[in-house]
Amino acid sequence: MIANNINGTIKVFNSIPKVFELLPNIQNYNKLDSSVHYEDGFRDLVKPILEENQYLTNIYFNSDSDVFTYNVETYTPEQIKENEINNEFNFYQQRQTSGLNLYLKHEAEYRIMFLNDAITKDEFNTIEETLKPVRLELGFGQLKSAFTLLKEIPATRIGVDIYNAFYLDLETLINELYLN
Repeated sequence: MIANNINGTIKVFNSIPKVFELLPNIQNYNKLDSSVHYEDGFRDLVKPILEENQYLTNIYFNSDSDVFTYNVETYTPEQIKENEINNEFNFYQQRQTSGLNLYLKHEAEYRIMFLNDAITKDEFNTIEETLKPVRLELGFGQLKSAFTLLKEIPATRIGVDIYNAFYLDLETLINELYLN
């Protein structure tokens, strides 16, 4: 990445632009000698290595190193706590959305089975009623407790194939979303 201070505003570029706004009549500006780019103020943009609980702020020109770089700030203890809460909240939302989507996918499958006379209305209702506690846990993003509840259900209660498919999909989802 490179940057340039253009009319008091630092602009970041992936590479030297084909047309430079301060010299709009020059085509293929990017193909000119690098000394021209340097003369016009283009410099490397160097990202500092961050330590834990640090973040980048504004870009500035470091004249000692002749590069553009970022100021680095450290999160306050309050900001760290807020970030942790937000991260966990986002994780819950992801689990909730993924869990509900998984359930709804299977629900649609059961419904199609019913509509195609592969299962009866009573069997469909039994599946629904039996999986209700699992669905509620998934609705709160509690995938592991939903899985525990599912394991307590006899597979024959809702049909072995239906049970196994749901079991495997939920187990896969847990493995994808949880690190431990």
